[in-house]
Amino acid sequence: MRRRNFIRQFLYYSCIIAFPIIFAFMIYGAFLIKEKQDEIEEDTRKSAYALRDNYSLVLDTAEMQYDILCSNPRLSISLRHYLSHDKTNYLDSILVNSILSNFSSLTNNASYIASVYYYLEGYDSILTSNMGSVVKLSQFSDLSWLDSYAASQEKDWVESRDMHQFSYAAPVHVITFYRKLSMFKGVVAVNFYADGLRQVLSAGSGLDQFFLMDKDGRLLLEGKEDDGFFEHNQAEFLSAIQMPGREPVQKWISGGSSRYYTHIIPAGYNTYLLACISPGSYYQTIFTLIFQMLLVLAAVICIALWIAYKITRKNFRQIDHFINVFSDAERGIYNSEKPAFVEDEYDMILNNIVQLFVNKSFLQNRLALKEQQQKVAEMAALQLQISPHFLFNTLQTLDFKALEYTGSPTAINRIIEALSDLLKYSLEKPTTSVTLGNEIDSLKKYDCIQRYRYEDKYILYYEYDEAICSLPFMRLILQPLIENSLYHGIKPLNGTGFIKLKIVQRKDAQKKDRLFFSIIDTGVGMTKGEVNALLRKIRTAEGENIGLINVNSRLVMQYGEDSQLQILSKKGMGTCICFQIPISSADL
Repeated sequence: MRRRNFIRQFLYYSCIIAFPIIFAFMIYGAFLIKEKQDEIEEDTRKSAYALRDNYSLVLDTAEMQYDILCSNPRLSISLRHYLSHDKTNYLDSILVNSILSNFSSLTNNASYIASVYYYLEGYDSILTSNMGSVVKLSQFSDLSWLDSYAASQEKDWVESRDMHQFSYAAPVHVITFYRKLSMFKGVVAVNFYADGLRQVLSAGSGLDQFFLMDKDGRLLLEGKEDDGFFEHNQAEFLSAIQMPGREPVQKWISGGSSRYYTHIIPAGYNTYLLACISPGSYYQTIFTLIFQMLLVLAAVICIALWIAYKITRKNFRQIDHFINVFSDAERGIYNSEKPAFVEDEYDMILNNIVQLFVNKSFLQNRLALKEQQQKVAEMAALQLQISPHFLFNTLQTLDFKALEYTGSPTAINRIIEALSDLLKYSLEKPTTSVTLGNEIDSLKKYDCIQRYRYEDKYILYYEYDEAICSLPFMRLILQPLIENSLYHGIKPLNGTGFIKLKIVQRKDAQKKDRLFFSIIDTGVGMTKGEVNALLRKIRTAEGENIGLINVNSRLVMQYGEDSQLQILSKKGMGTCICFQIPISSADL
């Protein structure tokens, strides 16, 4: 009888404890699996944008060649003289040789670049990097690009073709980026080896497959050999990119012998990237998660059964104790000692828990206040590293004296004025609000000073929408980043380098408005190990990179961990330092 009651009570407590746990695990498991599905799909989206970032670096390389050849009218005229084989002077030869030297440096440093062509209509010659000179079309083996140029009505486009570098050699598969000239009728064509471009795009993407196609749905490049997936769904892809007001394609698509979760995004030059992840990666992660959850559930049920057994055993011990007490009382025996398992200490435990909670909350509030005060002090210290106002006044005196001696403004006056404005901008109170436009104006004054020092050593580009200039911004953020690119990226180069400041306003994964900043240079670049070492020094505030440490610390203190500096770099190609900051609805 006692054994039967013990089993009944044990099963009762087991059900009370285990069933809610099992039910909660089922709900949590369903939620977790759905969340994991969303996470995998989000990872695919992020990998797609990482793929587009790699593609953007390639496009920047092609754009750079166009800018070099077309941004300088004198250089364009010299090239025209050189191609016409008449009216060529000494300066024309020097300028053309500098372009050929740049071509050679580009193809030597970037192994995936096959060649660069510069062609003007009406002339029987082209300027080419693989020959390192001007070559007559009648003697040039690769002419298939010329038909594409003649047939295209686009300003810029991309084509997949076979390039005949030499008449005696087999053709090489290349991806050619075309851009028509603005000053003259002609084109700049940059040829990328298909295999080399495939390696550059797939680096760090984490995708199982990707495709590059043009606006007409033609396949330009695939990550690996296609088993019929693209051809089977080509019409659907074309319809998706041509649909007015289209949304990005994000869904599972089957074709050939493959099935991928596919994300389609525009990528410039009228091209589109298809990022694909296979169901093997998808389901393997889900099944692993389910298996882990079942193991945890089994462990929890075992613990629940053990707890139920302990409760049942304690209850029956208490019942046995009461029976023994009554039995002893009937016999006139009274035991005043209480066993340990019937002592009630819950009140004492609860009081201790409450006291610990209050003390912990008080200490946490004091710690939060102290950390806030420390952050304010650090922000003030970071922006007030240069405080002597007499330096600003002395520069103004030097400006007046230089103007007095020369009688008219000179380069010295302009340098002093720019430096004075920079000092005045940096000496204002840290709490004084500035706009992004103020910060860019300050950066342009810094650029003005460096121009006198380095002359044609570097070219600084700005790419941003004027509408964002009125947004509030922290002072002295952009100048240290540009200075870092100049000193550590461009200065070691033998020739001219390029730096681009790119500011874009778009929504993040949470659909919140943010500003994305990118400082891109074509400097010496860094290896992956060097990038990781630099990031470690920046985030631990250790090392000699004071400017980057300062900027990163202020961004994190002002906007949080999501705004810390990110670095992408490749040895011999350049470096990209980027960060993002939130935009509140009140700022728009």
